[in-house]
Amino acid sequence: MHRHTSEPHSHRDHRDHIDAETVEVAAGAGSDSPIDRSVRASFEELVPALDDEVAALRRQLTLWLEKLPLDPDSGYDITLAAYEALANVVAHAYPGEPGWVRLYADWSGDVVTVAVTDTGCGLPEEPRRASSAAEYGGRGLLLIDKITDQLHVDTGKDGTRVTMIWRPAALRHTPARREG
Repeated sequence: MHRHTSEPHSHRDHRDHIDAETVEVAAGAGSDSPIDRSVRASFEELVPALDDEVAALRRQLTLWLEKLPLDPDSGYDITLAAYEALANVVAHAYPGEPGWVRLYADWSGDVVTVAVTDTGCGLPEEPRRASSAAEYGGRGLLLIDKITDQLHVDTGKDGTRVTMIWRPAALRHTPARREG
């Protein structure tokens, strides 16, 4: 099944009944602008694993992120990391054959999750280790790891799923409390 549209496929879900307090909290402390209730909580696209297709998908993700109450740095980081994961699929997942890539993005008010999935050949063990990734040209995963709050890479002979998670910027840089 190939689903490729000019607008991200989106759906509204249980988050449509968010109360005013939740909207204010999700918009971020000190934010003067409430969340636009028409912002869609998620979208998903499945496209051929080709350079121009993933570039279009990156633009769709950017447009979706611009509607969320995120600081500009977070939006940039999310777009950059997602595109790195998409580019990895194009470059490595389907050597010598056509394939597909799925991008799923979800906003749950205080967390943005992006997953890039393919059904390609999977990643070899060596490039997955952070210490050796640069030796194998695997700087994309190192970059993704640096700019996400959480990174999960699930890979095997049936494909790879890269899941990237971000919390609001204010939470990312808060020092840990010491128990005392």
